[in-house]
Amino acid sequence: MARPNAIILTDIATRFGTHWIQRHLDLTIHCGEILAIVGGSGTGKTTLLRAMMGLVPIAEGQMIILGKNPQALNLREQIALRQRWGVLFQQGALFSALTVFENIAFPLREWGHLTRSEISDLVALKLQMVGLQPNDAWKLPAELSGGMVKRVALARALAMEAEILFLDEPTSGLDPIAAAEFDALLRQVHRDIGFTVVMISHDLDSLAATADRVAVLADGKVLTVGPLTEIQQVDHPYIREFFHGERGERLLTSLRATGEC
Repeated sequence: MARPNAIILTDIATRFGTHWIQRHLDLTIHCGEILAIVGGSGTGKTTLLRAMMGLVPIAEGQMIILGKNPQALNLREQIALRQRWGVLFQQGALFSALTVFENIAFPLREWGHLTRSEISDLVALKLQMVGLQPNDAWKLPAELSGGMVKRVALARALAMEAEILFLDEPTSGLDPIAAAEFDALLRQVHRDIGFTVVMISHDLDSLAATADRVAVLADGKVLTVGPLTEIQQVDHPYIREFFHGERGERLLTSLRATGEC
């Protein structure tokens, strides 16, 4: 049975002024999958991600998210739709003057219509979900390691029980151990909750550890989309450079040996 779709992009175009970033771009993202977007510099990965979030307007085409066309909704309906997804920006984007507790509680206070006790319970639950301790709630972002910042940002992104999670280079700035720990956390939380993940990543290890499918942006559109082993068979200059370098070949050989792809 075919899986339902979380996001459908049809003939999408984005641009800045007269400069076209993407034209005739098509992409379908299934409910409950982790889809990673990769592409060379200038292919508009972040622009496309922001367009899905409603932060960048699309110039042409149609976008359906969770069964709704954002362009056809009024302001109240658009706000209600956006409350159904969460975002983890590249550097975490925590409020520096707020504690961990206050950062996670922020969307709950803004949109949740919850009591103080309910907010406290939910924040404690989200902290536990991302592997942080109760006393971490009262720390400021400046007191956190890079890995902890990402965990807090993930907890905040999921505070409203997001159905879609958008991630922009989630392991950027982390050392290999912290990056691997975040990848494992993302996979575990994804298995537990079952939300849809759309992420940008250049980290081959992260792609292998988390992504169900990979979409490659090139030439202003989606060149190909599929599991890693299918992607690396496509003959294209960017794919040869990205997936068939020494590190990429070593990783794919390792995955084949372990039966993961």
